[in-house]
Amino acid sequence: MKESEGLYRWFRFVKRTVIGLFVVIVGIMIFGYAVFMRHVDARGAWRSAARELNGGMLRYGERVEKFAKAFQRRPSDYYRASNGLLVATTDRVIFIGIAPSDKLENEDAPPTILQYEFPKDTMLKMQKERLYALSAHGVRVSYPGAPTQLFASSRGDNAALDSLIDYVNRKLDAQRVEAIRERRIRAAVARLVDEPIYYVVKRGDAISSIASRFDTNADYIKKWNGLTSDKVRIGDRLIVKAKGPRPKLPPPPAPRNRQPAGR
Repeated sequence: MKESEGLYRWFRFVKRTVIGLFVVIVGIMIFGYAVFMRHVDARGAWRSAARELNGGMLRYGERVEKFAKAFQRRPSDYYRASNGLLVATTDRVIFIGIAPSDKLENEDAPPTILQYEFPKDTMLKMQKERLYALSAHGVRVSYPGAPTQLFASSRGDNAALDSLIDYVNRKLDAQRVEAIRERRIRAAVARLVDEPIYYVVKRGDAISSIASRFDTNADYIKKWNGLTSDKVRIGDRLIVKAKGPRPKLPPPPAPRNRQPAGR
């Protein structure tokens, strides 16, 4: 009986402890939300981001192709969103945001501008995701050598963000296809250049004239065809470039110095 009573007291103690911890955690979250959650004016942030973008951030010849109103929650400001614009240009993907102001800051202090940029090439990855405890529609942007960034669409701008992601991914897919095509062309050209070249001797041909026509010399042609003399016959099929890289021609002989007349 005493053992059962002791076990019951222990269970009740554990139960109260767990409930107490849960209440404390919820209280801290509510306190943090109430005290630290300060929304940056989204409209003002979008206008500031647009001014930054059009005020000299774009490079010469670079133009905006797609943009979406987005926000980010950094680990240091998780309760507070950094609102801004996610922009796809002809060269990059850029996020320009306004960091939430601190309660202790002067109200007239200039805003802190957040800027992230990623080259728009085949190494860029943009994946749609549900972010921030599945509460927001967003995108994960990653690029080798740069920290992965998460951006969520502002309320009512999900379609614009999806359009931007799909547009960039289509461009990246086209770049990857083009890169594969170029590699295949280069490989085919390399194989073609590596192949031997043959020539059928015609009337009036000589080893020297054939060598000059194919940018080689007579010694190479004789070596490749096992010839012991410069004689060739009409209809002979000669190798004028052996399989592999084209050999370098020897340098021309240095001109002889002529002695002045009278010496």
